[in-house]
Amino acid sequence: MQIQPLSSQDFYKQTPPNSNVWGLEKDRALIGHCLAQNIHSSSAKAAWELLDFQVDDAWCGKGYGTYFFKQLLRTLGSDLAVWVSVPEAPGFFARFGFVPDGQTRCAANGEVLRRLVRWQEPQINALSIAHDFLTARVRPGSFVIDATAGRGRDTAFLCRLTGPTGRVLAIDIQQEAVDATTALLRQKGYEDFAQAVCASHADLDQFALPGTVDAVMFNLGYLPGGDHSLFTESYISLPAIQKALNLLRPGGVMTVCIYHGGPQGEEEKDALLPFLESLDPQRYTVLVTGFPNRTGCWPIPVCIIKHHA
Repeated sequence: MQIQPLSSQDFYKQTPPNSNVWGLEKDRALIGHCLAQNIHSSSAKAAWELLDFQVDDAWCGKGYGTYFFKQLLRTLGSDLAVWVSVPEAPGFFARFGFVPDGQTRCAANGEVLRRLVRWQEPQINALSIAHDFLTARVRPGSFVIDATAGRGRDTAFLCRLTGPTGRVLAIDIQQEAVDATTALLRQKGYEDFAQAVCASHADLDQFALPGTVDAVMFNLGYLPGGDHSLFTESYISLPAIQKALNLLRPGGVMTVCIYHGGPQGEEEKDALLPFLESLDPQRYTVLVTGFPNRTGCWPIPVCIIKHHA
């Protein structure tokens, strides 16, 4: 899956000056496109304004829009501004920290549009909570495991915490994820003390001895930008978490981000939360956080401290 520049004539009869069109391609088929204008104004907050953003109906609600927009943010910069219809604002874009800035205008068809900009104070989410929790507790020289490597971003984050005197092991059942993580580790210069292996996190106990691991990180769900028919399920993730708890040393920590937007995620959440609530409070401290005043299915961050074996 990738985004690429396209010819504006394929999608729009007329485009404003200094504008570009990008498309989202999956398996050589175009499943989404957008139109952005470079406004080149020193007084403006954003250099780019997103004027149109579409994902084909067949792929909506499956994470492809989220992936597409994240890639656009990396391409165009986080100061991107977005124009959306008033009834929809901020809608989808709120999850990325976009809020109305007070500007409105009328489109050619008479529709009222509202301008959104990114809230500059970082928004708290499941991953930021997990990162803050681990940053406060993982020290240089630690042995840590990323049990769901994905694209390797959390693996690289853990590498920054342990430093070259530590050891980082990343595990993922998809070879695509292992390859992406390995490439990122090589790019960052972490390959001397970090490794990605293709394996199920249900087999964590094959890679470490009980009581020897300082931290374990789980991000449940599916591979970002990958095959959404492949996702974590409770019959694997639950025993994997049990094994990870056994691998932790006394004082060791774990984070679990539970993504529950689809049916499989709901089932996994409903299996994991009762288990976490049942953990012996003499042995573990378990913190489960939520966002009850936010709309949608926000991921649930779980933080665990192991007190003794």
